[in-house]
Amino acid sequence: VIFATHSDQALEILADPTENERSILGAIPYQKNDTILHTDDSLLPLNRKAWSSWNYYILADQLDKASITYNMNILQSIRAAETFCVSLNMEHKIDGDKVLGRYLYNHPVYMQRSVPAQASHGIISGHNRTHYCGAYWGFGFHEDGVMRWLDISGSLFDHEELYLQRRALSSPLSAAGK
Repeated sequence: VIFATHSDQALEILADPTENERSILGAIPYQKNDTILHTDDSLLPLNRKAWSSWNYYILADQLDKASITYNMNILQSIRAAETFCVSLNMEHKIDGDKVLGRYLYNHPVYMQRSVPAQASHGIISGHNRTHYCGAYWGFGFHEDGVMRWLDISGSLFDHEELYLQRRALSSPLSAAGK
């Protein structure tokens, strides 16, 4: 069985998780994030020279949730007169007339205990005929999930071609999570 799911979903699906599965998968929790696609550029820095793909906010009333605005024009090389943004957990700051879509996503929450859990992938993956691939084993990007799948599929099927694809994708940019 290959679990291509979030860590919390894998734990929920397992009928009888081992202690290792509980502790390792449980060390990488997920949180719900209200996600809004909009054109309200007031959430970006006042100085346009400071605009970047990822613009973080630390809000006094939401220290427990990530608050971020992605500038999609920069992130996705969109050439448009309007600036398209995606914001997490910032609904109260966004001009409602500029909202294009609302979504709810779950993202991994990395904590101090998550790092050793990520390094322990081999302790649970491949045991009891179960394997785990998901973005949470890396930086949380979709590409991280693909990389883990290439690792798992290469070990399951012993395909040299998959191994070579994995090596080709392991450039300094992918290793840095970009």
